[in-house]
Amino acid sequence: MTTATHTELMQIAKQAAEYITKLNGESETFQIDGATLSAIIRYEAECGYDAGDYWTAPCSWIERDTAKVVAVYNEDGDDTEVAEWLKKMLN
Repeated sequence: MTTATHTELMQIAKQAAEYITKLNGESETFQIDGATLSAIIRYEAECGYDAGDYWTAPCSWIERDTAKVVAVYNEDGDDTEVAEWLKKMLN
């Protein structure tokens, strides 16, 4: 595994989860930087929508969402082991 600490990995996972929450169903690719790692994450969401009727207001919801870890880079290059770990933490 990389020279990154467990604390750094947990911090990246936490920051990614917080960012995904703020997306509120909007699909986006983003990057989270730690002290020694950079993670590129692609979040995809499918939303459902109900226009409502006379008695109910319109509403929407997230039917399905996934977070794909595109890559995790350290000072030596791509770190696939950390990418797999991060993917499990986010899904």
